[in-house]
Amino acid sequence: MRLRNILMITFLAAVAVTGCANAQQPQLTGARVVERSAKTGVQTAVQEIIKAEKGPAWMAYSVPVITGEHHMCCYGSARIMGNSACCGSCRLEGRDHDVSFGNQVGGCKATLASIFFVFMRFETGSIRQVRAFSPECAIDAPGSTIYWLQDVEPSKSIAYLESVLKQGDSLRGGSDEIVSAIALHAGATADAVLERLIQPGQPSKLRGQAAFWIGSTRGAHGLDILLALIKSDQDRQFLEQAIFAVSQNQEHERAFNELIRLARQDPRHEVREHSLFWLAQEAGQKAAGTITDAIENDPDTDVKKKAVFALSEMPKEEGVPLLIDQARKNRNPVVRKEAVFWLGQSEDPRALDFITSILEH
Repeated sequence: MRLRNILMITFLAAVAVTGCANAQQPQLTGARVVERSAKTGVQTAVQEIIKAEKGPAWMAYSVPVITGEHHMCCYGSARIMGNSACCGSCRLEGRDHDVSFGNQVGGCKATLASIFFVFMRFETGSIRQVRAFSPECAIDAPGSTIYWLQDVEPSKSIAYLESVLKQGDSLRGGSDEIVSAIALHAGATADAVLERLIQPGQPSKLRGQAAFWIGSTRGAHGLDILLALIKSDQDRQFLEQAIFAVSQNQEHERAFNELIRLARQDPRHEVREHSLFWLAQEAGQKAAGTITDAIENDPDTDVKKKAVFALSEMPKEEGVPLLIDQARKNRNPVVRKEAVFWLGQSEDPRALDFITSILEH
């Protein structure tokens, strides 16, 4: 019996090492894997491979991931497997790709992995695409050559990815996948790069991408950075993206309260508008008081209209009665008109009854 138990323990240990979330290498199908050392640095290893191989081919490696539940795979084409901890398969050369936070994606349970995989596609002497995958994502790569880099130092990975950003429009899939790969790295080095990318003077698109990832991955520290920039920044496009990023922060209660503060107190009408919108998206009934207060008391008509729209974005069981109340009782004709319009868009029976009652009088 003792021998049987020992054999069972050995078997379970082997499954834990080689199962769905392989801790060392990704689950690859159909690829030719060539191992290389990156002890001298990611940039040196990449240059050596590109010099010897024209491509197209891929390089890949693993690095520590930020704390939390993350799911990096292809939702558009994923096949959910029998094991709920696995997300199915993803074509390496495909375009459907996304990152989610939390424990469920399409019925697929995310995992608390300690690493993630960075893949870089190269051809004609330069990197053309970067992708990130979590360990439970099986990768279908028929006919591909993948150079697997060992001994990658996370700080050098981040520095190299930041250098790739300079290629700009020549990157397949744009810069967002690179910024997300940087953000998924654990540690202060990634924090510093994200803070550099979000500063005024960087391209507007890059700032917006950095704002999202700082908001969604950097907790209280990320929230502090966003709020400081919102307070001082004058770029309207960036402000919209930064306020959205606040709504995605893991410090939910504090983020919610900050959105209320911005909706009520910020002197810029566009900041108040965007804050109201994301309050409605994220907080539902809890935000109703702030939204209706804006309808009643904000001096800017555009803000009032945005607040009425925010009511329409709340769950119908909460938003429709509030819209009916505004359409029936508000003294401002613009507000009443907006409320009736969004009631008409709701396709809710209560809204239809109310609009019918107006027409019958």
